[in-house]
Amino acid sequence: MPSTPQISLDVRNFPTNAPGWTNVQGSNNQTYSYSYTGGDDGAGGLVMTVGQGRDTAPIRIVADGRYDITNCTFTGDGASQLTWNGNSTRAGSIVDANTQVENAKYSIIVTDTVANCTIVCDPPVKNQPPA
Repeated sequence: MPSTPQISLDVRNFPTNAPGWTNVQGSNNQTYSYSYTGGDDGAGGLVMTVGQGRDTAPIRIVADGRYDITNCTFTGDGASQLTWNGNSTRAGSIVDANTQVENAKYSIIVTDTVANCTIVCDPPVKNQPPA
């Protein structure tokens, strides 16, 4: 069974050009920045080889307490390989059935409880064919 490293997500309520950070517009039109660490690529991305068993990728938010994980959505998951198991407002996990080749993205939806808005944070997921 695959073993995916822990994934951490940090979010800030200002833009930055620092390496590893992505700027994104929140639902309140303010610019936020986020950074993933961990995962298979060190930046929150997931890469699995099809047929090596179901994989679970734990994700936790390491940002200021004003930020909560409120949902996770998937794009490009035509084979329905990915599901979200949100077990708290600060953590959850992505479960990958890992039976079909596909390139997808997961988007962690974060709520800024102070500004009452949402921020979308989305690294890639890749299920690659066996060698």
